[in-house]
Amino acid sequence: MQIPTIDIRENSLVRYGFRYLLEREFDLYVHEDDIEKLELAKTCIEIYETEQEFFDKTGWKRDNPEISEFQYLQNERICRMVNGKVWYFSRIRYADGIKKIM
Repeated sequence: MQIPTIDIRENSLVRYGFRYLLEREFDLYVHEDDIEKLELAKTCIEIYETEQEFFDKTGWKRDNPEISEFQYLQNERICRMVNGKVWYFSRIRYADGIKKIM
């Protein structure tokens, strides 16, 4: 599941809330006026119902067997539990998107 449609460009309250979530959960700071980076960050979040669904759909355990403990993923802010769901932020996808923006 992708992050629901949110109006980052037009709604400053939504923008503030999303920035707060990025900073708090994924340790990612994006300036409030950098709409392009905020919209990019939104596309880098995937939401899963359970840890097992995350592992099954992403193939994380297969691709990264040495770092496949969910606690590690949480500590490194790769995955976070938000409202009982697993939120995954792809830093690789974000970095690739930043290169394209620049």
